[in-house]
Amino acid sequence: MQTRRLILERAGHSVTQATDLRRVIAACQRDEFHVALLGQLLGFPEKLRVTDVIRKNCPGAKILELYTSVAPEIPKDADAHLSVNSDNLAEDLTGAVNRLSARKTRREKRGA
Repeated sequence: MQTRRLILERAGHSVTQATDLRRVIAACQRDEFHVALLGQLLGFPEKLRVTDVIRKNCPGAKILELYTSVAPEIPKDADAHLSVNSDNLAEDLTGAVNRLSARKTRREKRGA
C-alpha cells in the first residue's frame, strides 16, 4: 500500500490508512475520505466486511477495489475495480480515484 499511497499523494490526494475496522469507522465518522481503496491482499470475505462497514458508516464514500488477475471473486458492491497487474498502474489508479472523487464532488455541488 505504500507505493499506492505515494502515487496518490503525488497526484495531490490526501491518504489516510486504516488497517482495521475500528480505524475505518473512526475515519468515516471524521469524514476523512471520499474514496476507500481496498487492497488486493485483503481476502474476499474481509473485502465484503469492509465494504459493508463503509456503506453503513460512510454513505457518501466511493469504493475502489484492487484485485490481481487470479482473484476468483470481486465484490460487486464496489464502485470501481482495478487490476494491480495493469501496465499503467500509477496512471490507472490516479485516474480511477480522480473519477470517483469527482462523482462525489459533483453530487455535493448539486445538493448545495
